[in-house]
Amino acid sequence: MKKIIYVGNFSFPNGNASGKRVFGNGKLLEALGYDVIFIGMSSEIKQSTTLKETKKIFQNFKYYNFSYPSCSLEWLKYKTIFIQLIKFIEEENIKDDLEAIIYYGNPRLSLFNYLLIRWCQKNDVKIVSDCVDWLSAKSGNFVFNIVKWLDTTFQKAYLNKKVDGVIVISSYLEGYYKKYGMKTIIIPPLSTNKLLETDNILANNGKIKIIYAGLPFRQNILIKDAKTLKDRIDITIILFTKMKENNFDFVFDIFGFTKEEYLKALPSQEKYIDILGTSIFFHGYQDNAFIVERLKESDFSILLRDVKRDTMAGFPTKVSESMSFGIPVITTKTSDLEKYIYDGKNGFFLEINDERKAIAKLEEIFQLNKIDINKMKSICLKENKFSFSHYKNDVEIFLKDLN
Repeated sequence: MKKIIYVGNFSFPNGNASGKRVFGNGKLLEALGYDVIFIGMSSEIKQSTTLKETKKIFQNFKYYNFSYPSCSLEWLKYKTIFIQLIKFIEEENIKDDLEAIIYYGNPRLSLFNYLLIRWCQKNDVKIVSDCVDWLSAKSGNFVFNIVKWLDTTFQKAYLNKKVDGVIVISSYLEGYYKKYGMKTIIIPPLSTNKLLETDNILANNGKIKIIYAGLPFRQNILIKDAKTLKDRIDITIILFTKMKENNFDFVFDIFGFTKEEYLKALPSQEKYIDILGTSIFFHGYQDNAFIVERLKESDFSILLRDVKRDTMAGFPTKVSESMSFGIPVITTKTSDLEKYIYDGKNGFFLEINDERKAIAKLEEIFQLNKIDINKMKSICLKENKFSFSHYKNDVEIFLKDLN
């Protein structure tokens, strides 16, 4: 069986959005007959541990981890872990059956990927980039921002043009790489869950139940400009305050951070939290399995973002996961979401730059009855737009066409 190594800065299988991303792609590749081996990163692994010693198995996938850097200097050791990877390939006798290596981001500096590309070209192994974003550096540390910008630009604008093909997550990224003659394929975050349609149809009890899960800010940092937030949780809360003042009855559950953590980051939001009172609940950090269960008990999930390069280049895993579990999403027109969400049918779009229109749309949503909501849930499940089965033929052709 031909093997594919998937390597990068992800926590396989469900440790973060990156882990879910590569797991979904792995299920797709497995369905095409490939043996996929994952090599990610873990803070539980000691620096002295070899890749071979980290072996674990999840749903028949073998996965390994590099140690997560414990300090800034560790991020510079790209050559050390590259040598570890090549030694692993040789010791496990993988090379003869190795069809391709796919890199997702990079487990250290992107110079790791530079060495990896050179090795693949020398050894007649296909090399593919899985490109899911083009983020701006937003740290308060000037030196870090410069290093991050240089590293990101080197990978996105240079290295990704040296590979055999690029898996992209959005039309924005596809358009960029196609300009340079790259072979590309769009794969959004894929669903791997198996639900019967009846599993998730829950009648609401008169209160609209809405959920948000994520961490849109760095902890213990004061946010000076809310526009730097990727997820505009601040706008969400302000809009919900208006709904509360208009006497709508609802519950807004937030997972990922506590009320105290939120107000430390955005103290100006305290007055809105006070107005919402018992309509808002902060649940703090919870594991993924727990959040999924709460998601399935909700009427809608919500994810509001500004339209800018960061949000157009990426694709929110929160949206694909929500819809895959039958929960319609209230969101904004970023990324390729208009390809998957039909307003009023399986989700809603808000215009967050026009408060009057946003409130009017929320009033429409909050007045839906349980029959209407359950119909939307049924459509999400029935269409299952993020099932990996929809992409099998295109990915098979993409891989065969690589040089």
